[in-house]
Amino acid sequence: MRTEPEESEKTTWRRRLRAIRRDIAADPADRAVRSARIWSRIVERADLDRPAEGRPPARIMLFEGLPTEPDTTGWFEWCAERGLPAFRPDVDGPHLRVVPGDVDPATLDVVVVPGLGFTPDGRRLGQGGGRYDRFLPRLRPGCLTIGAAFAEQVVADLPVEAHDADVDAVVTDDGPP
Repeated sequence: MRTEPEESEKTTWRRRLRAIRRDIAADPADRAVRSARIWSRIVERADLDRPAEGRPPARIMLFEGLPTEPDTTGWFEWCAERGLPAFRPDVDGPHLRVVPGDVDPATLDVVVVPGLGFTPDGRRLGQGGGRYDRFLPRLRPGCLTIGAAFAEQVVADLPVEAHDADVDAVVTDDGPP
């Protein structure tokens, strides 16, 4: 159920979830192993290892992980090795563009989304700029949106508002919640 949370609720959750991510990032080797597990589960969830016959390869948008987010460097390399077009978001003021090439978001098949926190049913708490909340509705119906997070970032409930965009699935290093 969507309610209008007080801004302090989101601020409190953001502070708490940023601390969790900082703790995870304090061990770079563990972060790398956990990031690889997240990617493995994304590949499985999106069927990226099994290209559909007679169809072009999936067009994927990945994020470039911040030092406290899952490390996505290997994810881009994995896609390149398999000939899967992988794009990234680029901040354009209050909006996101898909690059390289200023790609139309409606042509994407899979979008992997970062967040400070997620609920098992796909509600998301981001950094607070609303860029993904404005971007996700621009995707075509049927585009799979996946929240990528460390297991500790998945919580039972988060304060969300009517304009907050959900993801279709959440994938962690411990699997789907």
